[in-house]
Amino acid sequence: MKKTVFKILKIALPLLLGFFLIYFSYNQFTEQELDKIYTYLIGADYKWIILSVIFAFLSHLSRAWRWNYMLQTIGKPPKFITNIMAIGAGYAMNLIIPRSGEISRAAIVNRSDQIPMDKAIGTIIAERVLDVIILLVITATAIFTAGDDIIGFFKVRLESAFAKAEPTKLFIFLLIFIALVILVTFISKRIKLFSKIKGFVLGMKEGFMTIWTMKKKWLYLLHTLFIWGMYLMMFYVSIYAIPGTASMSFSAVLCSFVAGSFAVAFTNGGLGAYPLLISEVLQIFGFSSDLGTAFGWILWLSQTLLVLIYGSFSLLLLSLKGSVSRN
Repeated sequence: MKKTVFKILKIALPLLLGFFLIYFSYNQFTEQELDKIYTYLIGADYKWIILSVIFAFLSHLSRAWRWNYMLQTIGKPPKFITNIMAIGAGYAMNLIIPRSGEISRAAIVNRSDQIPMDKAIGTIIAERVLDVIILLVITATAIFTAGDDIIGFFKVRLESAFAKAEPTKLFIFLLIFIALVILVTFISKRIKLFSKIKGFVLGMKEGFMTIWTMKKKWLYLLHTLFIWGMYLMMFYVSIYAIPGTASMSFSAVLCSFVAGSFAVAFTNGGLGAYPLLISEVLQIFGFSSDLGTAFGWILWLSQTLLVLIYGSFSLLLLSLKGSVSRN
């Protein structure tokens, strides 16, 4: 019963957060501003969005190819098409349960090519660590190019957040967190499950270390740069879909790209958070909130539609492949 409730909450809470952010965002607009957003959405030049979607899909293909450089270090690598389907299914799963896509990817290659689950997860974690490093480099570049405007934006919000926080409560929460970590560590060492967890973690570590032991490191790095290049191109070409955003500066593009990337990373594919953060950042550069929100929604809807189609098609092919294998 508890497991069922936990699973339901794990799915429901992020979705509820997303819907709350949508409500919070649109509750701030007048009817006239909502009409403007609708006009922007209807009047957008969607040939640029189609090009954006093509760039995004190329990044997915590159990610599928890149993964095999790590997987071949721990066993016979899956076929390219298997990786494509695994990544598509993983993206679709992440829309429902954040970070569940990584487990799905590992499970698919485990079922199809007997790649150990723990080691496959290790390779994905290594992949994510490298992606985070690239994102942090882009973030630093965005802050550097934007200068005082973006720094002032975050400074005001951080000061506001800390002003509302009570130091005594923060200290109590920190003590509770430390106590829970110590308690969990103490209990886990005294139960049989610990040995299984330890074995799984060691397998993940072996998979993670393939980032150093794989043979084609430079090709892996080139694919990584290509993937993030496609992400940036995906975002950049989209600014021409609406006349009002076509004049967006390089700094504005980078800062809003970073905001959108973090929104996707910490929510269900950026539901609610993506257009809200894009709009907030673009206002720093003089764009109206309705224009920024419309731009954010066009980007989010197009990329989410790609994930839904790509993911659904991947899940269908995997299902058919499984049926053929059983027969």
